[in-house]
Parts: sequence; structure tokens; C-alpha cells
Amino acid sequence: MAGTGAALSLDCPTTLANECWKVPGYRFVTYDNSATTPCGVSSINGSPAGICDRPNLKFTSWIINGRNVIAAPFNDGLDECGVPLLSDLCAVLNTWDPFGGNWIVAISDTCAYHIRSRALPPAGTDYGVLTAVDNDTGETLTFTPAEVVVPDQFFRRITEVDCESQTTQRWINDAGATVPAPDPKQIVECSVQVVPDARPSPTMRVRPRIQRYTGTASAPNFDSLASDVQSVTLTVLAGAVRVRAAGSGSSNGGAPTAFGDDVTVPAGVTLTWAVDGDSYDLALDGSLLFSGTSAGADFLVHWTEHVYTDQD
Repeated sequence: MAGTGAALSLDCPTTLANECWKVPGYRFVTYDNSATTPCGVSSINGSPAGICDRPNLKFTSWIINGRNVIAAPFNDGLDECGVPLLSDLCAVLNTWDPFGGNWIVAISDTCAYHIRSRALPPAGTDYGVLTAVDNDTGETLTFTPAEVVVPDQFFRRITEVDCESQTTQRWINDAGATVPAPDPKQIVECSVQVVPDARPSPTMRVRPRIQRYTGTASAPNFDSLASDVQSVTLTVLAGAVRVRAAGSGSSNGGAPTAFGDDVTVPAGVTLTWAVDGDSYDLALDGSLLFSGTSAGADFLVHWTEHVYTDQD
């Protein structure tokens, strides 16, 4: 039997692999106490309004996935406006969240300080309205969240061999257009249900600050600053400065009405308050006020603070 042998020829170019990859999206859920903002709406008796200084509240419901996750109404309070109040609200959310949203105080350019969840998948748990009643006034307070959602971004990696046995790869987006290869550190296979490189908490940056005060001007109460302060230094250049210090607020959750430490500091003196830098003491706690005592007073206050940001 005779015949002619011939090499098997494949169609070319030939696709060797067609793989699905994605840059995972994410979602942040936010609550705010400053009336109507991009980070949520706070209301009093159904009308948008800022909420501050509510030491005697009864929390009644928090609707998640259509159900109230607060087992029974409970009494609590919110501290003075700013970060202290938001920290109190975070404690409430973290106590009752069955899905571990890891609520923290964050800052953004659009709505300043607010409460934010950890990075969540683009779709999932439906966080809803938190409701409380002010036991002193009878008012109903509500906090309605907002969401920032970035969807998954899909790509296909196509591996081909041409008629000269040369192998090439190209990437196309979900519209079928050829695009540059995405950053390999950002992509995962489409079947993977994770959020790579998502921060479980906002970026923490230590920022230096300094202010000069003259005459009878007063520096703000450092317990009310919208950041976690690690150190504060007072330098009296001229005149004298009254320094008042107290523990972390009064018993009703507001600012202290009296200070156990009340000292006048003369010119030429520098004083510093600071945490020790270990993992237990992350921020100073308690009221600290500086006030010039006369028109000739001149003093510097400088401090370092942790700033929590939503920046990627």
C-alpha cells in the first residue's frame, strides 16, 4: 500500500486560550450626622437636620437586609459634635452589625468627617436606616446611609498562535475593544470572589499642624478636633497663657463644665503632652484648652494628628 504523507495543518491564527479576568470593584457604605450630605442623611422627626450632643438616647432599630438587627431598644448617648459623636455612633454600629462592616470615622473632601464601612463587594448586604429616640426631648432621630459603588471591571486575555507558530497575547475589555494589559497586581480571575488590595480601614496619615495665637484668643478644645491627636506642644512667646485640662468629658457626654487642672503659664515656657507611641495609647484623650490672658499674649500651639482618609 503506497501513499503520500503530509503534515497536519491547523487553521491560523488559532486561539489557544480565552480567559476572563477582572479588576474587582468595591463598595463603601457611609453614615453622616450633618443633615443632607453625599455620605448620608441625618434627620430629626423626619426633616433633615444636623445631630449633635445627644447624651440620653434610646436606639430602637437598625434595618439591615430589611430586618431590624437591634434585639431590643437600649439606652445610650452621643458625645459632643464632631469625632467624639461619630466615634460613639461607630461603637453602636459595630456592636449590632451581624455582617462585620467594621465601622470607623473617616474623612473625605466631599463631606468631611463621617462613618464609613470597610471595603465591601459591589453588591451585597443592604444597610439601611438607624433610628433612635431622644429620651429628653421625645424627638425621633434617623441616620440614612449612602453608598459609593465601583463595579467590577472585566477583561479577557486571549492567547493566539499565528501561522508561523508565534504566540501572542492581547487583552480586550467588556466592549470587545483591544486595550493595554491591566496592572497584574489589580486583577484576579473572574471566578475569584475577593477584593484584592482593598484596605480594611481608611488610610491613616500623621499630619503636622501649627497655629499662632495672639491677645486673648483661644485654641480649640483638642478633645473636639476632628482627628486623633498624638502630641500637643505649647510655646509661650510673650505674656501668659491659661491652660485648662480635664478627663475625657463630663458624665452626660458633653464638654466639661469644670477643669481640675487650671494653670497660668508665663512667657518662655514650653510644655508638651504626648502619647508614648505604643500600640495601646494611640491618641490623647480629654479636654485641653489654651487661652491668652491679656492683649500682649503671644503663643504657638503645634500638634500631630492621625487623619483618616478615603483616598485610594
